[in-house]
Amino acid sequence: MLDLLIIGAGVAGMSASIYAARRKLNFRIISKDIGGQTAKSSDVENYLGVRGSGAELTAKFMGHLGDLGVSIEANKVVSKVFKTDDTFHVELMDGEKIESKTVILAAGKIPRHLGVPGEEELYGKGVTYCATCDAPLFKGKTVAVIGGGNSALDAAINLSAYAEKIYILSDEPKFRGEQVMIDKVSADPKIEAIFNTQTTKILGTNFVEGLEYLDKISNEKKSISLQGIFVEIGWMTDSSFIDSSLVDLDEWKQIKIDLVCKTKTPGLFAAGDFSAVPFKQSIIAAGEGAKAALAAIDYLTAK
Repeated sequence: MLDLLIIGAGVAGMSASIYAARRKLNFRIISKDIGGQTAKSSDVENYLGVRGSGAELTAKFMGHLGDLGVSIEANKVVSKVFKTDDTFHVELMDGEKIESKTVILAAGKIPRHLGVPGEEELYGKGVTYCATCDAPLFKGKTVAVIGGGNSALDAAINLSAYAEKIYILSDEPKFRGEQVMIDKVSADPKIEAIFNTQTTKILGTNFVEGLEYLDKISNEKKSISLQGIFVEIGWMTDSSFIDSSLVDLDEWKQIKIDLVCKTKTPGLFAAGDFSAVPFKQSIIAAGEGAKAALAAIDYLTAK
């Protein structure tokens, strides 16, 4: 029986594990990957005291955890979380079953899909959701980034080091991101923005060959020939593995919590982008992970 199980090894989960380790809890941290969205960011310029890539920041986190003897168990996918009496039961896709007195849900978000013809069929064949991961594969190619927020802008900036031409297709009349990123994109001759669009189809047989979009101003259908499509239209929470009676969700299916990361179920906490806390930022996730761990420690002490 564990004192604490942390599900997710993004910034929130790793931050929580530091506090659990320092309090000598019997705990585990499991996750399908390490670093979450932060690890996939090409540049992190708003994390106090740190400048560099998301991968570099994640490496610093991992070094800190290593100093405390914390080992993240990666490639662990949770299929079910439920509770009987005072015990949480967590089942993994590989068949393992874990029991714990408390659980912190810090599983982050997954990329939102376009839901258009050709997207699923050509995933991994030119359609991707991670510019940091896949940008080098498109050296000298023409690509499109779908989206108009910070994620799309960051992807375009990252791609500029490799691709010959980058289109950004946004469904709005202007970018929604931070001005410093908008300025970088606007000054890059490789990047061309096309606003007021709706992507309707991804073209290609074995690999991406182009896309079709609707010009929402003229109502005209248009197409672009290209070899890569980076979908950056936001992220969503997948809480389907949690017993629905344990948590309340908001309209975006994020878990509702109080000021110390408690859910409606005693002993169950949520932190970072998995929760309904506004402003999805790495530095906020770090603080929320710390709060969740401290709240779990208080709960265990009271019990």
